[in-house]
Amino acid sequence: MQFMFAALKLELGDTFYYLFIFAVLLVLVKHFAWGPVTSMMEKRREKIITDIEQAEDDRKKAELLANKREAELKNSRQEATQILSTAKSNAEKTKASIISDADTEAAAIRKKATAEAAQAKTDALNEARDQVADLSVAIAEKVIAKNLSAADQKDLVDQFIKGLND
Repeated sequence: MQFMFAALKLELGDTFYYLFIFAVLLVLVKHFAWGPVTSMMEKRREKIITDIEQAEDDRKKAELLANKREAELKNSRQEATQILSTAKSNAEKTKASIISDADTEAAAIRKKATAEAAQAKTDALNEARDQVADLSVAIAEKVIAKNLSAADQKDLVDQFIKGLND
């Protein structure tokens, strides 16, 4: 050992001096630097712990939001399906109503056309009868005025009376 100190050319007094200076430096470092460094390290450790906890909370919130969004998406799909089903049902009802209304209207038009045709036929027959009656009367007046003798007139009256009995 002495060989080592001799090799380093250190004396025992120098060694104690260096040890004392080293101890003083350690005390000074502990007093001035160790506290702030440990405080900084403690703050850093607390910040890392806080960040990890915050990240875990954020991850849980993100999972909850994702689950919530998934449920809302599922509900939206079900609602869209319900809306489409209702729309189809309403369209079918509207279609049936329109067809029923059209059938009813067509039947009314057919009934009205049939009634109008019957009325036109009746009117035409009545008009034809009136015209035939007028023509018959005119012809009869001409025949009666020109060619009827007393015997013919008596014969016509008899036929008329005979026709009344039938």
